[in-house]
Amino acid sequence: MRAALNAVLLAALGAMAAGCSIDTAIPGRATKIVPATLYDPCTLPDDALHAIGVDPASAESDFVGVQSEGWEVCDWEADWFYITVFTTDVTVEEFRARPRTADFRAVDVGTRDAHTFRSTAASQLGLCDLVYSSSRGTVLIRADTKANEQIREDPCTVVLRTAVTLDPYIPD
Repeated sequence: MRAALNAVLLAALGAMAAGCSIDTAIPGRATKIVPATLYDPCTLPDDALHAIGVDPASAESDFVGVQSEGWEVCDWEADWFYITVFTTDVTVEEFRARPRTADFRAVDVGTRDAHTFRSTAASQLGLCDLVYSSSRGTVLIRADTKANEQIREDPCTVVLRTAVTLDPYIPD
């Protein structure tokens, strides 16, 4: 089930990124600033991962064995949920503008301008995303309830707590 959900996520994220590209060859168009190197979330230290309640040994650094250009990803497993950290060149505003984005809210994560949001897709009811800009790409942190598990806490509460804990380890 998780593999199927990750495959759907990969397809959706790839389509979103492809559909949001900016043609810099047209005079007067905005230029998207893309970092030379996206931050690799799999470099987060084990003590930070233990602090958010995930098992560092469960790390997966791709989408079901598939690398995706323009994205760095790492996810970890906890008892009833997964945490995934992505970095990308997709902007916060592009995430906000997605047709299925709902409940986009400003939240405090250190000194960052961060936002949580949910998807209106029925297949994504047990998850919450948090997004903010960094010097090494846009960071997206996701809390996702495991299939067949009861939601023990609001995923947006989990993702906010996760972001606050991981904040010192992610580039400004």
